[in-house]
Amino acid sequence: MRLYIYLLAMGSLFVGSVKGQSYFPVPNVKDTIQFKNGVAHTAYLLTSSSSANRKPVRILIYGQSISVQTWWKDVSDFVKDRFPLANVTFINKAIGGFSSERLKLMVENDVLSFYPDLILFHDYGNEADYEWIIQTIRRRTTAEIALQTDHMAMQSQEWHDKHSQQWLPSMCSKYGLALIDVRSVWKTYLKENNLEIKDLLTDGVHLNVHGNYLMASIVKKYFSALRHAPPTNKYVKEMVAGKDFTLKGNKIEMPVTGNRMDLLWKPQANRGQIGVTIDGKKPSALNTCYYYTRPALDSLGFLRKIGQVLGMKLTDKAKEEEWSMTITATDSVRQQMQFSLRGSLTGEDGTGTSEKTFTSNSGKIIIDSSQWFRAKEFARFPWVKPGDVYKWKVTCICKDEVISAASDVTTIVQGIDNGQHRLKLSGKGLKDLQAVRIYEPALK
Repeated sequence: MRLYIYLLAMGSLFVGSVKGQSYFPVPNVKDTIQFKNGVAHTAYLLTSSSSANRKPVRILIYGQSISVQTWWKDVSDFVKDRFPLANVTFINKAIGGFSSERLKLMVENDVLSFYPDLILFHDYGNEADYEWIIQTIRRRTTAEIALQTDHMAMQSQEWHDKHSQQWLPSMCSKYGLALIDVRSVWKTYLKENNLEIKDLLTDGVHLNVHGNYLMASIVKKYFSALRHAPPTNKYVKEMVAGKDFTLKGNKIEMPVTGNRMDLLWKPQANRGQIGVTIDGKKPSALNTCYYYTRPALDSLGFLRKIGQVLGMKLTDKAKEEEWSMTITATDSVRQQMQFSLRGSLTGEDGTGTSEKTFTSNSGKIIIDSSQWFRAKEFARFPWVKPGDVYKWKVTCICKDEVISAASDVTTIVQGIDNGQHRLKLSGKGLKDLQAVRIYEPALK
């Protein structure tokens, strides 16, 4: 890779650097209006936070290998530095090689378990599945989505130009999303500095250090444009104690419409226990309140072998539990796997094959034949082998009981069906309840 050094003797200055290497300054983005409109609620959370009210802001990086690369860490540091009074959490759940037709298998469990305020999203693959992912996010969460256009790579420029300049903006208009126009700035940067596409890549697609610098710089410019914003999210509402509901005998019962509910406490709230029911049931009795961690061989990463299981469906019998799947036989030619399943509480829970839908003996877990990673193009990956053990945890993201002084904001229900429900709270801790925040996703 060539080094590009600005020489003061020639009247140039270097503006950006990564790990000691300096690069050309990045052109300004032309239009940030759609971005600011599409992330208005996130902007409100970031800009209205104070030392007395550090609002939590969850930001998810999602997509495939381009989103896995290091640029996002620079963006994370930048956002936290620019908005130091907000309590910002960035996580990255992107999966290399998972273009839209694969990522659609993961999105609901991945996104719902975190339930972010904002998603920075970029993916390749067919546009029908890409839109399906957008719809799923909009149906299952109130997260704002910022779509990133494709950077310049050694690909069919005509298709990616049309995808970035027409199709992605049309998705933003259709679903009320934000747009981060990476491609236009990338083209200008290459032209202004007499660079070739390959100069910013390690191969035909992936970013080198210079490319990561440019990607981070572009995304940071959009966040730099955020200014104070009012609380405008019509999908997140707060019902205030004494105004929208009344405490009666240490009990509150109210109709709610949505799929997530938070409790907000008064400053210096006293410790007090509160019981929670939704539609007459404890939240832990609802299978939609559970999610699973990605099945993995060990702590080194989720995806390391061809033939592993990707995900599953949890039934209404699900409980918090650790699970293990042992591969008992493989056939890489036919791309078939056999396995046995065991739960830490359930014990041995059946055997199955990747060719048929599997329902565990206990009825807690269902694995469809589409949920196996079959990918001949991943030649660098070995196949699973007999004796490999994949492990995951099933965790409840809802709460049957909470303590009022545990935090400023407590999520009690998350992931239930997006519809009308009856929320009931009871306990002495309710005297310090300030409001109930209700999340109602845009799509049903």
